[in-house]
Amino acid sequence: MIGSKPVFLFSRYLNLQIVKAMVLVGLAYYFGALVAIHQTITPEGIAILWPPNAILLAAFLIYPKHYLPFVAIAGIIAELVASIPAFPVWAAICFAIINIASVSLAAFFIRRKSGQNFNFKNLKNGACFLFFAPFLSASFAGLSGAIVYVLMGRTDTSYINLWQLWWFGDALAMLVLTPLIVVLWRWLQAGQPHFKLHYLLEALILWTAVIVIGYQSFTVETYEKAFLFFTPIWLVLLGILAAIRLGVVGAAATVALITVFAVEHLMRGTHPIIVNTPQNAVWLTQEYLAIIAVVSIGLAMLIQEISDQRDVLKQHENALKAQNQFLEERVNERTLALKEVNQALQKANERLAKSAATDELTGIPNRRHFLGEVQRELQRLRLDGQTASAIMIDLDHFKQVNDNLGHEAGDLVLCNIVEPITSAIRPRDLFGRMGGEEFLVFLSGADHELANTVAERIRAEIESLEVLYRNQKINVTASLGVAQWDGRSHLDELFHQADKALYQAKNRGRNQVASLTQSDSDSNDRPSHENHFELP
Repeated sequence: MIGSKPVFLFSRYLNLQIVKAMVLVGLAYYFGALVAIHQTITPEGIAILWPPNAILLAAFLIYPKHYLPFVAIAGIIAELVASIPAFPVWAAICFAIINIASVSLAAFFIRRKSGQNFNFKNLKNGACFLFFAPFLSASFAGLSGAIVYVLMGRTDTSYINLWQLWWFGDALAMLVLTPLIVVLWRWLQAGQPHFKLHYLLEALILWTAVIVIGYQSFTVETYEKAFLFFTPIWLVLLGILAAIRLGVVGAAATVALITVFAVEHLMRGTHPIIVNTPQNAVWLTQEYLAIIAVVSIGLAMLIQEISDQRDVLKQHENALKAQNQFLEERVNERTLALKEVNQALQKANERLAKSAATDELTGIPNRRHFLGEVQRELQRLRLDGQTASAIMIDLDHFKQVNDNLGHEAGDLVLCNIVEPITSAIRPRDLFGRMGGEEFLVFLSGADHELANTVAERIRAEIESLEVLYRNQKINVTASLGVAQWDGRSHLDELFHQADKALYQAKNRGRNQVASLTQSDSDSNDRPSHENHFELP
């Protein structure tokens, strides 16, 4: 039971998806080794590039973390199957350990520095990959692998050369194949986005140019014999163009295509490089392909990073615009709400001002407001040299209405006489309630004769008025006193004269108009009815 526990744990984490990944990586690793043996090793036994480690590194970068132990097992098995027919068992085991360890080391540091979901999307990731994979991992594998070759008794090549051959072949494969596999895998993970027609046409034209120029440049013996100066330098320019126009995917594919041409012609021994040994030709070709890979894919990553940053800035700009629009809408809402509140407040203030200036019962100006308006009008008339008159109105026997019918009936009468008085005066004339049943009319620009005419009209209107209260008709009359302003006296003096004229109308029997000018004698003063019209 104890021994079955590791098996249980192993089977617990092993599922169909992981098995598929193991099979895919194992087959790719094995066939990569076969291709390397038959297509990338020169007749002198020099490996131009070694694809298996590049394939395994790509798998370590694209699969989830819990897949990696199983992927490593698949790589070890594939390495042993590919190496045992050609090497001693102990050497094949050493090669498997070296390759898996070096790739695991590179993947560990790359994922640690660049994140678990690695992709060739910016220069930071590219630099991290370049340092930990082609430089560090491949160099470590070369140092270890060269020792195995020495132990196997290979004395035709020095340890340093063995290390360099392993390092360059491993590093070049990582530079060429790993980016291509990773970006294609991420592209498939993204849902296979459709390429636009112009993108496909540009790729077709560019790769056709790579094929034509590659054939011309790698089949000549020397640069001097190159047709139309078609030298390998043109392929560098095409790699740069691919980075600019086709992105990381197009640049990686272009680099892979150039590598196929270079390796295939180097295997045949046809190349324009003048060297004394095949080994130097391989090294120079590896350096040439490494430069194309670094420049093209690096430039593509830089352009992609700038494009991504531009997209992010655009998103932020759109978000900022949306936020500004939202804030503007909120400000407009608040402004509108504030405007409505201000309007409501203004209306409330107007109502308060009107309430403060209006008699609550009759709705006409109260004493305070009326006297203020008259005072301002007198100042204007005094400056213009115009005249004015005042009419004091008092309802006759109004106390009897309140005593016999109640104050409700009296209030109804007071409200009903406003209309007759208003209809009898001009729109510019001032009309207010002084208190109780007393009213005042100020006639701007009216002489004594006009004031008497208006007063008589008011008296007649009131006399003809019938107020209906609880099916009972109420008839009232009014006494009116008229006084003309002399253009110099104060407001209280004018109204005092009108009040004296009113007293005369009362003494003469009521329901009539009496008038005085300020030049009349004051012998008819009635102290009991004296009014003081003080301004507020």
